[in-house]
Amino acid sequence: MRDGPLSGVLVLDFSRVLAGPFCARMLADQGAEVIKIEPPQPDITRTAPPIVDGLSAYYSQFNAGKLGVSVDLSDPEVVSLLGTLSESADVLLENFRPGVLARHGLGADRLRARNPRLIYCSISGYGQSGPWANRRAYAPVVHGEAGVLASNARLHDSPVRQEALSHADIQSGLMAMGAIGAALFDRERTGCGQHLDISLADVSVYTNEFSGPELSGQTGPAGYAGAASILLTLGDGTIVATQGNPADNFRQWVRAMERPDLLEDPRFARYPARLLHRAEIDALLYEFARGFASFAAFHEAVDPHRIAIGVIRTVAELARTEWAEDRGLVFEPVEGLRLPRVPYRSTRGEIGAWSRAPRRGEHNREAFARLLGLDDAALDRLEERGALSRAP
Repeated sequence: MRDGPLSGVLVLDFSRVLAGPFCARMLADQGAEVIKIEPPQPDITRTAPPIVDGLSAYYSQFNAGKLGVSVDLSDPEVVSLLGTLSESADVLLENFRPGVLARHGLGADRLRARNPRLIYCSISGYGQSGPWANRRAYAPVVHGEAGVLASNARLHDSPVRQEALSHADIQSGLMAMGAIGAALFDRERTGCGQHLDISLADVSVYTNEFSGPELSGQTGPAGYAGAASILLTLGDGTIVATQGNPADNFRQWVRAMERPDLLEDPRFARYPARLLHRAEIDALLYEFARGFASFAAFHEAVDPHRIAIGVIRTVAELARTEWAEDRGLVFEPVEGLRLPRVPYRSTRGEIGAWSRAPRRGEHNREAFARLLGLDDAALDRLEERGALSRAP
């Protein structure tokens, strides 16, 4: 993207794995110039399968559109160069445990003293201060500590089980992106940067739609939750997702089934009774759904009654639909490497990073020459002693 809302904004991305890289990918999508700064031991997600043209699809999804440099932070000259680079940067993003970059001379206080306009964003498990600040934290652990797993178990009325997706990381990346955008806007009015402290645990509570009810005393299963909705199998084997608790929207299903007599049944006449007889309602809907030979026929039958349904698909299956083609859901920076496009469209033109993720250290010479004015001799010297390195 040549000219986006954040065109001209320089971002130093020290982050790794998921929350920080996702935030930085979104900044790149908006047109910011994002420099991914990696140590010689690269981001561990670079090895996540599948590998296409030497690039991990997982890594690429969260690092598309960035430039990549690989530096040794134990080298004093490298630290000095990065400190100088921070003076012209707009945003610095990191997701180490508190104090890690400070021990290398790149902490928020020191860099913001050199550049008061710098927005320094730190993402961590439990925040930059407090009794849990230095605990090791990854999304699966935070899901447990922050109530996500307990909420799921309560809403499903089932034993606690781990999440398959890293919601805490993704939500924290989104929250960091919003906070950085707000900080950039504030800086336009005040001229001042700030240090942003994003905690995965805080974000997990804030984005849990049932935190308010639970904090206010709700216990036990919630009948109106999405967890109470039903999956139906059609006659052709298609599995269909539905919305809401069928005990709640039973009257709509009755109209779709053309079975008004069911409302005269004491088991189904009133909502409290329907909750007690949920199994019987489910059985009625299972039988109803089996009578349809296709999703199109089922949709035609239930849609007029304000019932939302959708096919259970994989992401790859969705990408092959006419809807995905019309939306431009996927882009392919390298043949065979297919990545999700930024999920909204703008009347101002194309939005999103279109280039692949960088290989480790791929842009060492370009970035340090252009942004810091280093000549070939200086770059050669840094490379010879391993202060700058790149993937073979």
